[in-house]
Amino acid sequence: MAAVPIPPHSPVHSPPHSLDKATHQRIQRAELVARVKISSVHRLIDSALSEPGMSAILGYVYTGVAENVWKGKPGGLVAFRLNLKDCEQKLKRGAQYLIFAESDALGRLQLADCDAAIEEADASTLLAQLDQFYQG
Repeated sequence: MAAVPIPPHSPVHSPPHSLDKATHQRIQRAELVARVKISSVHRLIDSALSEPGMSAILGYVYTGVAENVWKGKPGGLVAFRLNLKDCEQKLKRGAQYLIFAESDALGRLQLADCDAAIEEADASTLLAQLDQFYQG
């Protein structure tokens, strides 16, 4: 599915009827909106805080296959970060999530909080809304 740009959000333009305001704003901020199946999980280590025999984990780097892309580069492998300070929940390898990933200052994809990753089982209504919104 080809990515389609969303017109800039402004107070004059309300979100489409198929999406609530919070979801529409999350899409506006996102670099990537996709359904991703997590294939690997790696620890994000803070070397400065780590000591011999003890690693300080800042978060996780996830790699997965983008199975549907509503916004961003279509298909293929996707890597994104989720810092523990933003979300203490670890995503599960092999599970599918609807993600709203933003770019950090270095251009890496990251999730802003726990709400930026929704398990597929909990996202069926939102997935249908995204399909409807992007198909017009």
